[in-house]
Amino acid sequence: MSGRMACGRCARQDGAAAERTLATVGVSTSRVVTVTDREPPFAHQAGSDGPGLEGRTWPDRDGQRSPDRAAAEPEDPAPGSDDPDTAGRDQPAPGPYDPDDLDGFQTTMARVFGRIRVALGVLVALAMLVPAGGWVLDRLAVLSAGGAVEEALGDDAAITESLLLVRSVDCAGRSRSGSAFSLELDGTPTVVTNRHVVESARSTVVQPLDAGPGVQVRTVLLAETADVAVLVLDEDAVPPALVVGPSATLGQSIVTVGFPGARPALREGRVDRVEPDRLLLALEVGAGASGSPVLDVEGRVVGQVFARTADQRGVATPVGLVRSAVADARVDPGCG
Repeated sequence: MSGRMACGRCARQDGAAAERTLATVGVSTSRVVTVTDREPPFAHQAGSDGPGLEGRTWPDRDGQRSPDRAAAEPEDPAPGSDDPDTAGRDQPAPGPYDPDDLDGFQTTMARVFGRIRVALGVLVALAMLVPAGGWVLDRLAVLSAGGAVEEALGDDAAITESLLLVRSVDCAGRSRSGSAFSLELDGTPTVVTNRHVVESARSTVVQPLDAGPGVQVRTVLLAETADVAVLVLDEDAVPPALVVGPSATLGQSIVTVGFPGARPALREGRVDRVEPDRLLLALEVGAGASGSPVLDVEGRVVGQVFARTADQRGVATPVGLVRSAVADARVDPGCG
């Protein structure tokens, strides 16, 4: 009996010790957690009545609230009830679809392609503007060069009205350029250039020195005895004619006016050598000057440039030979 009481006292002592131990230690199947006097991190949240857990509800293990917690937290009133928080409020009517919170959102690829479309639009606009801008700059350059030639000629500036820039495209699609001028032969203005500038041309256009509109050549006549060609234009498109001068002499001062590089240019020099079928000129000529007139100091034609030497000096056909070559020129069959 006394042993059982002693054992009872032992049990009570053990129980008291256990209670004292549980006040400081929480037991888990996996770990031991020390209980401290610190407040839980949510102790003073809005709606709390003090430092404890009052005012908060926690679901039971089965997901339902315990009766005492349910009493502390009444269920939400049904729509249309007399609850003062909801009374008088219009409940939103169900719409045909829920609003999309991604409305207007673009993916990265969509944004990239959007920028590419803008860039392509800019490139197309530039592609349309650049050729037009290049054409304007070209016209301005021709006008400027033409003005410089007229100024250099002074009182003989009217000579420039007889000059023409020649552009042709051959049967293989290659473009060529040269010079032409109107020459009075037997009382008739005749536009002449070099044969190699327009031979076998698919299309030939001439343009005045003042950068005016181009004129299509109707027919091309090719000479067989010299590098000479005749360009047949509409009658109203033929410019004023230059006058044929006497045969050139050695050491004679001369000028050439043509379109080297498709730009009007004037060169001054002298006749360095005279031969039956050519004149060697002591002046420099450039590509595109083929077909230019060689003029004496009075503005009369004494020859026509058709080539240049290795040191860039001009070579010309004497005007007498130009005249005879025009007389026997025949129609160029072109690409036919």
